Amino acid sequence: MINVLYAVIRGEMGGVERFLDSVLSAHSDRVRPVVLSFREGAWLDELRARGLPVYVINNARFREPARCFREVRAIILRHQINVVHSSYSWCHALTWPAAFYSRCRTVWFHHGPLGEGRWQGAMALIPADLMLTNSDFMLERLKTTIHGARRLGVVHYGVDADQLAPDLARRTAFRQAWKLDDDTCAVGIVGYLDRWKGQDIFLKAAKSLHPEAKRIRMLVIGGPRAGATRAACEAYEAELRAYASANGLGEMVSFTGHVDIRDGALDGLDVFVHASTMPEPFGIVILEAMAKGKAIIASTEGGPREMITDPVDGLLTTPREPEVLAAAIRRLCANPEERIRLESAALETVRTKFSPARAAEKLADWYEEIL
Repeated sequence: MINVLYAVIRGEMGGVERFLDSVLSAHSDRVRPVVLSFREGAWLDELRARGLPVYVINNARFREPARCFREVRAIILRHQINVVHSSYSWCHALTWPAAFYSRCRTVWFHHGPLGEGRWQGAMALIPADLMLTNSDFMLERLKTTIHGARRLGVVHYGVDADQLAPDLARRTAFRQAWKLDDDTCAVGIVGYLDRWKGQDIFLKAAKSLHPEAKRIRMLVIGGPRAGATRAACEAYEAELRAYASANGLGEMVSFTGHVDIRDGALDGLDVFVHASTMPEPFGIVILEAMAKGKAIIASTEGGPREMITDPVDGLLTTPREPEVLAAAIRRLCANPEERIRLESAALETVRTKFSPARAAEKLADWYEEIL
C-alpha cells in the first residue's frame, strides 16, 4: 500500500480537480489517498462525504515557511505518507520542504501550459523525484526546459464515461433556457474566458456563419478566471461582447457565463468547439465532451492530437483560422448523420483509451517506480 498526499490549491472544482477527482474514485488498493488543499471549497465537502481524509491549510504563504512545514509534516506523519503529489507549482513549493525532511518521494504534476524558452521561472528548479504531465506534447516541451526533476513522465487524463453519460433532462432544460429549438444546431465553446482559449476566433467564425444564423446558434460558455489574471480576463470578456455587438451577432451568439458541466453545459450542445490559439497541454473538457457524445472540432496542436483521430472521432482544424473553423462548423451542422457517427466514435475512444481506472493504474505504477 502506498500512502499518497495529493496537494491542490483550492477546494473548488476546476479542470485539474476534475481529473484528480476521477483518479481518487478509481484508485485500487495499491494506493491510499489523502487530500490537502490550501483553500476550502464545495469539492472538498464531496470528498469528505466519500470518506476521504481531507486537510486544509488556510492562508498559506511563502513568508510563513515554518508554519507550512509544521502543518504539512504533521499530516505526513499522521498518515505515514510515502509520496507527496502536488498538482500545481505553488503547492509543490509549499509541500516540498516537509516532504524532503520526511524522506517522502515527491511528484509534481505539471498540467501546463508552458511559455516559450528554456527558462520557466525559479519554481521549476524545486527538486522533484518525478515530474508528470498530461500529454506527449507537454513531455517534449518539458524536456527542453530547465527544471529540477530527476525524471519526467506522462499520465493522460481520464474521465468516467458512465458518470458523464448524456442527460436528456439537462439537455432539454439548457436548450429551453437559451431558446434553442430542435431544428437549431447549438455550437459551443466551453472554458474560462482567457485570450489563449480562442473565444475571439470562435466569434470571428460566427461572423462568417452569420447568414446562416437562423439554424446555427453559437454559445460562449464560461466566465473569467479567478485570481491574479481575473482583471485581464474581464477586459477580454468586454472585448468579446463589444465585437459581437459591433458585428450584429446578438441573435446568433449568446454569452452564458459559467455553467457547470453537471448543469448541462455540454448536454445542450450539438457541436463542441475547442479553438485554443496556443497548443493545449491536454484539454480535459474535450474528453468530457466526447464522453457526453458530442461531435468535436478541435485545434490540431498539442494534446488534442493525442485524443482525436481526424476524421474518425472528431475533426481537427488549423488553429487561429476563423474561416477554417467556420467551414468545419458549417459541415457538421449541415450533416446530422456525420455528427452521429463522430459522437459514437468519440464515446468509444473515451471508454477504451481515457478511463480514470487507466490513469489511476498508471499513477500507481509511477509511484512504485520512484519508491
